[in-house]
Amino acid sequence: MKYLKLLFPLLFSHAIVFSQDKSDPIEVTPAIEKKINEEIITAVRSLKAKMTSDKESAASIEFALDTFRIEKYEERYMDYDYSTAGMRSATYDAAHKYDSLLNKYYKKLLAVLKETDKAALVNAQKSWIIFRGNELKLIDTISKDEYSGGGTVQQLIDASEYLDIIKQRTNTIYEHYMRTMQQ
Repeated sequence: MKYLKLLFPLLFSHAIVFSQDKSDPIEVTPAIEKKINEEIITAVRSLKAKMTSDKESAASIEFALDTFRIEKYEERYMDYDYSTAGMRSATYDAAHKYDSLLNKYYKKLLAVLKETDKAALVNAQKSWIIFRGNELKLIDTISKDEYSGGGTVQQLIDASEYLDIIKQRTNTIYEHYMRTMQQ
């Protein structure tokens, strides 16, 4: 239910903004993607400078910039292509990028753990992967027309829930990693 509460304001705000603009969604071409990435590079420099001047730790700056890149790309992608297919694509792309980030911070956490403690992380991650698979099956089941009423919005809800699962785990692994850095 909380996902719906988060998704509908996003969809509604996009609908309001773009209903006032008579232009159609624009397919994100390599040239547009390049433009988006250039905008992100500029924004990342600014954010990094601010966080550095605020004396944030190197690890927190790195994670903030990693997540900022993903979030900003998803946002800017949907600014261009706010069709159902475009929003779904942007959301799944963000989920895949968060999955890569999850692997990055998993490896960092694994590297700082003692050899005798690594099994706890490995086992927790294996269990989470099983949970993720089962949760995705449930999401797919609930999305069936007979339960949800159908419609293309179900695709966006599925993508959003998938992203939320990956993002939450990424944040959890990062938080565990940061706890080990406080020694």
